[in-house]
Amino acid sequence: MIKDTILKPEPDVQADADPMDPMGDSARAREARFRKLSNYCYRSPLIWLTVHGGPEITRIARYFLGDDLVLKFNSCFLKPARTGSATPWHQDNGLWRDGDSEAFNFWMALDPATRANGCLQMMPGSHKGEIIPHVLYPDSIHAELPRRLTDGCEERVHHIELEPGDIICWHSSMWHYSPPNPSDRGRIAIAGVYTTPRILSANRKIFFRNLLWVMKNGELCSQFPPEPYPIGDGEVEHPGQWPRAEERQTEPEAS
Repeated sequence: MIKDTILKPEPDVQADADPMDPMGDSARAREARFRKLSNYCYRSPLIWLTVHGGPEITRIARYFLGDDLVLKFNSCFLKPARTGSATPWHQDNGLWRDGDSEAFNFWMALDPATRANGCLQMMPGSHKGEIIPHVLYPDSIHAELPRRLTDGCEERVHHIELEPGDIICWHSSMWHYSPPNPSDRGRIAIAGVYTTPRILSANRKIFFRNLLWVMKNGELCSQFPPEPYPIGDGEVEHPGQWPRAEERQTEPEAS
């Protein structure tokens, strides 16, 4: 279903273009043109009712967050064969800048994720430190950890190789990265982040506005389309522009 969407000449998706995208008009080129489909999953009943709003993942999220769950982020991550670019080292809550240090993150493989095709890499123990201010470099695809903190870290990382249907869950402060995909085999994954009304009410800055109810008082919200979680325009503010790396006089030390 995801491939059917991205193969259309004019797909109705909010998509991040891959910087290595060949932008041709063949089926192979269309398949290679996107690195992420943002806010796509809640528009599909198949994905919503079996993944983000399904009992398997929400049961785990409930263990950590309690009986009221709100989905703050949903996406399909695409890493096409030969053209899929790297996702830089980052902390998810370093990108959000909303003060949420308790969110529950998951990433589910739909294709095999291997070292050869750019599987996720995690930095063990990095979730125990602080949320580090992220910056933009001239070649950044999005804000990232200061590079001097991640240079030379290859020997310490864990490579998260997964089979279709396998899921990795992690703390939102965990440092992670995925390299380019030079192989002949692309991969697609579904991701999401849960939070709670308590966390949302404690934070004035909101990075994501398309929040959706998943569970209320321990009961799954089974309707489709999912129910929006209300946010008043006068109650929140956006975190603002990203600082550029060359504009920062000093960079923070790793915790």
